[in-house]
Amino acid sequence: MILTIIFETAAIIFIKLSNGFEQKGWLISGIVTYLLSFIFLTMSLKQIPAGIANATWAGASTILVALLGILIFKEQLSGLQLIFLALIVVGLVGLNLAK
Repeated sequence: MILTIIFETAAIIFIKLSNGFEQKGWLISGIVTYLLSFIFLTMSLKQIPAGIANATWAGASTILVALLGILIFKEQLSGLQLIFLALIVVGLVGLNLAK
């Protein structure tokens, strides 16, 4: 699952760097990393229930993309947006502790 999250996060960053399909190298990198993400997700689904896997994947990659957006692209988030991102973290922790 960790590799799924890492590759999906990388895919989003690469696609952002492609600047709307203008930078073909970044676009191809994004497509390849999305494909790898789906391969690792498929492998994860052998061990993890689909609902938990999807929530973990979506939530964790959302947090990582938001953080990388701040660090790499100098994007800004409001205080309210940061609170809701923190709630995603709380939800992910709770979801994985409640086994």
